[in-house]
Amino acid sequence: MAAATLSLALLLAGAPVPVSAAVPDMPRFLRTLDRAVNAGDWTLQCNSSQFCQIIGVVTPPRDHIGVRTVVMIERGIGMDAAPRLRLAFLDSMGALAVPPPDNHWRLIPRGRLRGTQALPLGLGAIEADGAYRADPQAAAAIIAALRRWPGAAVHNGERVIARIPRGNLDRLIRQMDRLQHPGTDPLTPEERSQWLQEYHYTVLRGDPPEPVEGLAPDAVEAACAGRALANRPFLYRIGPAHRLWIAECPEGNQIFLHPDGGAPIHFELRDLAGTIRPHDYAGMGGDGLLELQLPRKDRIDCGHRVKFGWTGSAFAMILTQRYDRCRGVPYDFWPRVWYPTSWHYADAPPSDGGNAPPSGKALSRAEDTRGDRP
Repeated sequence: MAAATLSLALLLAGAPVPVSAAVPDMPRFLRTLDRAVNAGDWTLQCNSSQFCQIIGVVTPPRDHIGVRTVVMIERGIGMDAAPRLRLAFLDSMGALAVPPPDNHWRLIPRGRLRGTQALPLGLGAIEADGAYRADPQAAAAIIAALRRWPGAAVHNGERVIARIPRGNLDRLIRQMDRLQHPGTDPLTPEERSQWLQEYHYTVLRGDPPEPVEGLAPDAVEAACAGRALANRPFLYRIGPAHRLWIAECPEGNQIFLHPDGGAPIHFELRDLAGTIRPHDYAGMGGDGLLELQLPRKDRIDCGHRVKFGWTGSAFAMILTQRYDRCRGVPYDFWPRVWYPTSWHYADAPPSDGGNAPPSGKALSRAEDTRGDRP
């Protein structure tokens, strides 16, 4: 719930997304929360609600041999909130590695630590994104060990299975403590009112691609820069009166909103200064949301991933993730730096332009970001 620094031009999308180049007037405390902090292989990232995440993963090996463990630690803002731990196992290309863990897998220290016991991982069933959540007792023990041990690995009793990130995790957790529980309120009432607004959205599900019959509109056909021609564009129905065209171009996919009976409207992602933020991929995912990827230094395995839902009159920002370390980590594991107070899919087109307060009905985890909060 922070202030807007990106918006979808022409669509009145008004939902905020924090980025590293923060708005100059943003309070210092919010700029600090938005800033990623690195320590070795570890990265701490908080958001404006003071929900903090730490992700750790080693760089892909040059010989492409070996499995890497992605360690993800989350903690809510409550004084007594226990950290939550998830682990995922990747190959050098960023794909989920197999086989799945079994009861013999342990966390062992690297180097000689006299009297140190190996720790069970305590992992549950695989989750939708391919990660495994550790039970609370195992999570506390593993996080405490990684704060002390100079190095660690996942071992199955016979050999090393996966590498564990290294670095000063203890420093980042102490920094997390300071950000989540400052001694005095770091924001004035006026700053809270201005910068920490509530956002509740009801969005329409985007339909699967429609077959493109005949030629696409001229604006879509001529979407690419220079003389390049767009590949066959994708067409999506995103509501009772609008379609979405996405043209694949060498410089990145181009997006057009097409109201029924009207002309296609090309739009870009812009910051508050009106500067276009170049994106690479743009498309409608299987969840019916518009997804954009903003690469960092032309690398698509780092940067921003942003998702929007169509409210019937505008695109509402549903999720922003950022990870500036190009280490072949799937998007689903990137830290979340913004999401609305709540959102859900509409059973019928919204009648109020999309800014609907929560209806009170039960929502699934995938449709309600409040489930991400402690």
